[in-house]
Amino acid sequence: MITRTAGIETRHKVLLVDDDAVSLELMALLLAHEGHQVLRANDAGAALELLAADKAARPDVLLVDLQMPGVSGGQLAERIRALGGPEPLLLAMSATAVQRQQLLAFDGFLLKPLALDDLRRALKPKKRGRMPGIRVAHPGRAAAVSGDGEALDMAVVGKLLTMMPMPALHEVITACIADSRASVETLRNQLREGDGAGVRQSAHRIKGAALMIGATHLAKLAARLEMGGDKEAATRGVLDDLLSACSELERMLLAGKFKNP
Repeated sequence: MITRTAGIETRHKVLLVDDDAVSLELMALLLAHEGHQVLRANDAGAALELLAADKAARPDVLLVDLQMPGVSGGQLAERIRALGGPEPLLLAMSATAVQRQQLLAFDGFLLKPLALDDLRRALKPKKRGRMPGIRVAHPGRAAAVSGDGEALDMAVVGKLLTMMPMPALHEVITACIADSRASVETLRNQLREGDGAGVRQSAHRIKGAALMIGATHLAKLAARLEMGGDKEAATRGVLDDLLSACSELERMLLAGKFKNP
């Protein structure tokens, strides 16, 4: 499953596990661009089915989103450890910093959006241990959600355009906008019902996808809602702001703003 060619980095068979379709697509492109074989699963159940289907050809690396509905990333990692046989390298990922106890079943942790240098370092062969050995942040992540008045992180856009043609990037952005709008409608119901955990999950979903495409304004708004949960002071008007940010992305897309800086 692991191959090595003279002068070339180690190539891996990687299973991506993430419930967000936009993040899944972009991370798959990132890994394929690096020469890795990529498998995908949109939840823990699909991942376990895939691992059970062909025990002889299991992936040697799993990249698992921590904050998935149903079976969480941490619970999935524990189940994978209990499968027996050669253990894969288990890397957790999230658009939000996490506590160490959430990573006990993992070999490392990466913040979204994944930076190439961080990913390469995480995949380098080394002695594996159960305690998280990698706690790295994307260099631009703090700026991406802190709110400096910019709607786009052009460095992220530029990196995406090295992995896909412009029409493909436009399709991904359009999908992100549509998914974010659908999540806003879900948020309305969750806020109405006082479902704080659901609000945080939906806001996290919007934030993660927005960061992956460099949509910093949308990510900032979603991060504010994720932190505020169902508190009225933290959420008043933010859903309308999220929809406005989606419209802003559409206007930028039509104006040709998503291009190499």
